Amino acid sequence: MNRIGISILLALAALWPRTALAAESANCTLTQVNSIPLTMAAGGARPLVSVTINGVEKKFLLDTGGYASQIFTAAAQELKLPHTESGGKLLDLYGNAYTGAAHVETFRLGRLQDNNTTLPITGLGDGSLFAGILAADYMGKYDVELDFSGGRMNYFSREHCAGKVVYWPAAAIAAVPMVFRNRHLNLDVTLDGHPFRAMIDTGAPGTTLLAPEAKRVFGITADTPGVKQLYEDRGEKAFENIFQQLSFEGLQVVNPHVKIIPDKVGSRDANNDLVTGSRLQHVDDRDSTDPVMLIGMNVLSKLHLYIAFSEDKIYITPASAPQSAPSSAGTASEASKQ
Repeated sequence: MNRIGISILLALAALWPRTALAAESANCTLTQVNSIPLTMAAGGARPLVSVTINGVEKKFLLDTGGYASQIFTAAAQELKLPHTESGGKLLDLYGNAYTGAAHVETFRLGRLQDNNTTLPITGLGDGSLFAGILAADYMGKYDVELDFSGGRMNYFSREHCAGKVVYWPAAAIAAVPMVFRNRHLNLDVTLDGHPFRAMIDTGAPGTTLLAPEAKRVFGITADTPGVKQLYEDRGEKAFENIFQQLSFEGLQVVNPHVKIIPDKVGSRDANNDLVTGSRLQHVDDRDSTDPVMLIGMNVLSKLHLYIAFSEDKIYITPASAPQSAPSSAGTASEASKQ
């Protein structure tokens, strides 16, 4: 049976030894400002966080692939949130368009709170598992640690020494350059030795690659022997292929299962000017730097990440046993969208 696993290359050019990242002085000490439990639902494929909207607690999906934090229609109606216009048009990966938004007096995430804000209203889910999406628009003002095995999302002050961030035991650390573009965490990876621009997407249960890229680079189509058929949508097929390795600057995930999907964004709205779901951008703005892969939870759940927005890097190690985070700050801070 093929299994996804983790292996570490000991190439010094690619990895940083653990000792080089230990805090060396008081000025390098990480300052934690927030800590939120992560509940791993649906067999570990859905990381959920608790948010409080106008004093009512709700579960949201942690979705770094979403452009903006959103609330589902049913939850907005239940909370009797005033309806307003979002000022833009959001399209999901199926091409459905949404323009409405809900006015929220207080939006609280752990010790951080946003006041007098709006959340786009979408019909992506029925609310049975979660009531909305928490995207990266509530991250970029801080550094963020994602510890899936330990069940925590920790926020840290961006004021620290560069590279002095991995406080948990790790034999080696991959320091991967990141581009925070359109509120998305984009980075370069290699899949079976071929480079791709990818997005870290905690809202995606599986890792995906666009079908045109799979055909162009690997010659793989839905008719290739050995691939697993998934579904068909208006004549276009989605399927799954098992690759040999997915590499993040020397840290490798072996035997990754990757879904090959058609590019459907914006296909059902002839007048769309913005698209979202796991992406939001002007349709005409697509270029060679746009991600063609989504790194989903089937891979991310086996990793431990520190997203250093202050350095434009993501520090990645294999998942580790739960560790105590550095001391928290003494007072709560106010959060706001990016």
